[in-house]
This record gives sequence, structure tokens and C-alpha cells, in this order.
Amino acid sequence: MKRFTTIVLFLVMVIAAIEVALPKVVSDAVAHGISELTGSKQVTARVDKIPAVFMLDGNFDRVTADVSEAKTEKITFRNMHVSLSDVKVDIQSLLKSRKLVLEQVKDIELTATIGQEELAAFLNSSVKGVKNSVVTITPGKIQVSSALTVGGLARVDVKMEGRIASDRENRRIMFVTDRFWLNNTPVGNIGGSLLTELPLVDLKKLPFNVNVRDVVMEQGQVIIYTDNRN
Repeated sequence: MKRFTTIVLFLVMVIAAIEVALPKVVSDAVAHGISELTGSKQVTARVDKIPAVFMLDGNFDRVTADVSEAKTEKITFRNMHVSLSDVKVDIQSLLKSRKLVLEQVKDIELTATIGQEELAAFLNSSVKGVKNSVVTITPGKIQVSSALTVGGLARVDVKMEGRIASDRENRRIMFVTDRFWLNNTPVGNIGGSLLTELPLVDLKKLPFNVNVRDVVMEQGQVIIYTDNRN
């Protein structure tokens, strides 16, 4: 009887240790996998499954992650929050190589933030001839001032007012120019044709299959809400 009790106690201790240690190990592996998918150096993740030992089959109740400086093809998100529910992953790839391979996800919610600095950096690097951009984001509009070099010689001061909008059909996020000035002279749509619509994010190229639900401009930042609901 004493031997049986000892074995039972030992098994309880092993299971308790697994319940404590396994979520940390799996969460760290998921964070590393998301870091590779997003190009971010700072990711925190949490994986939930009750009991935790069932994580070993690759099924999770919920995965949440906070990502700083998530990189896309064109722009860097200041931060990104990801929430996945009823998740199935390739557990061997996760634990052996720390790669996140999603095999099945029921619900995805992804919230991404673009700050003034990130939008300015995008304009400087992605729009030919544009330099020294300064961006101000308010709830009503986005104001941009920058220098534009034309033909490598002439330089003009450019000012724009616009907004961040979504093209749901093509699953893109864009900067749309509403007003445009060259050297403080308003030029309307004619002058603004160079910078009328600037694609920022192609959702089809994100590691998570999501669609835009809302785009909200706040003081100093733009928040993009997405999910996988039809």
C-alpha cells in the first residue's frame, strides 16, 4: 500500500510539474514562431489549454500574442495584438524547430497600430523623391509635410491631408489623399495624382488570414481592426 501511495504521489507531482512547465515552454516556442512570421524582435505569447498536457497533441484553446514593430512588405506596425481560438498546430515543428505552422484556426482577431513615425518612415522609403516627412495623425485627418525632389534636381515642399482607408474587395489598407499643396499652393486632384492612393498593407501577405473590419484614426496613431469572419 505504501509503495502504491508513493507511485501515486510521484505521478501527481509529475503531472503538476507538466501543468506548470509545459505552458511556458509552448508559449515561448509560439512567441519565437510569431517573431519569425512578423519580423519582430519582441513578442510575448500565451497558450491556454486545460489540462496543459493536452498541448502535446498540438491543440490549443486559445493563443494570444503581443508583437512590437511587426514588419510587413511596405510598413512597420508599431504593435500588433493577435488572438486565436480553437487552434491546431504542427506540434513537432513547434517544439523541435520553434516554427509556428497553423493547421487550423476557428477564430482570428488581429489589431494593428500604425504610429506617426511609422507612417513617415514609410513615405520616406516607399515614395520616390520624398524625404523628411513629418506626419500628424488626429481623429479627423492625417497631415503630412515633406520635401519632394523631381527629376533629381527641383525640390518642392509638399503638404497633404488624407486618411487611412480599407479596400475590402482587394484586402488592402491605403493612405488616401484628400487635399494636396505644392509650395503652399493648393493643386487639388491634379497635383495629388502622384500620391492619391498609397498602398500600405496587403492583407493577403500577412501570416494570418484576416479581413479589415474597421480603421480608426486616433491622436497620434491609426488602429486597424481585422478578423477572419465572413
